[in-house]
Amino acid sequence: MSRSIVFGIHVGNSTASIAISKEEGKVDVLANEAGDRITPAIVSITDEETVVGNAAKTGFISKQANTITFNNRLMNLSLDENEKRSLIENNKVKTIEDGGHLAYELPLDSKKKIYSPQFIESNIYKTLYGIAKRATHSEDTKCSCVVTVPEFFDDPSRESVRNAAIQAGWNVLQVVNAPSVTPFTYGINVTEPLNDTYILVYRLGGISCDATVLYVNSGLVSIVASEHTKAIGGYKLIETLKAHLIEEVKRKHRSNPSENARASAKLQRATEDAVHLLSTLKTANIFIESLTDGIDFAATVSQARFESLIAHLLTDFALPIEVVLKKANLKTSDIKKVLLCGGPLKIPKLKNYIGNLFPHADIPNGISPDEVLAYGAAVQASFLAKYWNTHDDLPEPTTEVHTLNELIEIDCCGKTLSFDQNEILPSTKSITTSVNVDNITLTATSGNNKSNKSEAHINLKTEGEITFTLTASVDQLHVEAKNMDTELKSSAIFVAV
Repeated sequence: MSRSIVFGIHVGNSTASIAISKEEGKVDVLANEAGDRITPAIVSITDEETVVGNAAKTGFISKQANTITFNNRLMNLSLDENEKRSLIENNKVKTIEDGGHLAYELPLDSKKKIYSPQFIESNIYKTLYGIAKRATHSEDTKCSCVVTVPEFFDDPSRESVRNAAIQAGWNVLQVVNAPSVTPFTYGINVTEPLNDTYILVYRLGGISCDATVLYVNSGLVSIVASEHTKAIGGYKLIETLKAHLIEEVKRKHRSNPSENARASAKLQRATEDAVHLLSTLKTANIFIESLTDGIDFAATVSQARFESLIAHLLTDFALPIEVVLKKANLKTSDIKKVLLCGGPLKIPKLKNYIGNLFPHADIPNGISPDEVLAYGAAVQASFLAKYWNTHDDLPEPTTEVHTLNELIEIDCCGKTLSFDQNEILPSTKSITTSVNVDNITLTATSGNNKSNKSEAHINLKTEGEITFTLTASVDQLHVEAKNMDTELKSSAIFVAV
């Protein structure tokens, strides 16, 4: 069938973006009504209206108790009790537990009302749906999309995201792991399958950071290892610049804006805008009318000054990369491509620092880091549109593929059988050898310097040619021994020693 117009969507904690794949296969990131290609993932609810995006961000100072930010963290339905407690205690909007999951309790004029994170998410998707409709110039056709989610989201969380998009009017073709579609943004593995290639996807979001190692072989993309942390994020950059501006206010006006909630919110908004400007411009001019005690505050921050302020954070931003490479048992020289995602990575000093960690890797440019995920999802949507009618219910094409984290070698009575790193599980292999003992011990080694050992003990009262059939699965290594002459069999599971 011919291509259809389809969309790719990324909704993060801080921002949302949407890309369109047109009939000729061309992908563009779409702008909202304000002309911005990135929409703040902020929702404000009052008795009169529900506002999303830039308008909600503008009204945040006067409507803090009714304005929801960073909603995507509550879309993760697998939060543990400590994480739930932390959100309940620290979230600026009153957060409660409702039916085993977190929800928001907003103080409307009429009465307090409870809203689920899925409802909030659906309003963001509804705004993106409006952008899509304007791009297609059609009110009749239902829009189809591929939606990204964090790699660590479990199945109920993914289903909640899907339902939020459906409630907004979308036909959801697929819910995908965000790192998996990132290579498509740069045409990697699209026109020609890659072989035996490791790719690092590094995403620095507003309140979190992810590093993911992908392995691409014969066109198949598998996630080797991933690391997610809330200890760092774009908020660290904002906090650092905000602290600098507070000191400027104290020095110039002998007043502390952090002691007043409204003044602190004004300064927070101005700081966020300044960081955004400094990611692409040499200077940012800041002016806040009546910041505190009737004082108008003005300041100019150069890109060089900003980069010197954040220099001490650079090693922290690299920590998830160190962790994920260790998990994958890889060195920086093993990584052939590095893909950067997230608005903070537009900052030249930060982008260059991450890039310099991989001197031998290719780091594609040309697409803004905060548009990469929506773009890749749109390419994935165009793949699906080739093979299915996007107006029909599609089979769910998402398949979870497990792979081996490390090489496993098994000594089978003098012969060696191996399961390679990144081999798709379950995997079954056989080897035949001569055996002249009744009690057989097979030894499996893995890990650095073959430090991890396990054994399987088989009692097969026979001599002659024995075929060992070994099966590696997600949680165990199993062996079956069979005498080819007598058909006698025995099996065992490898146990760590």
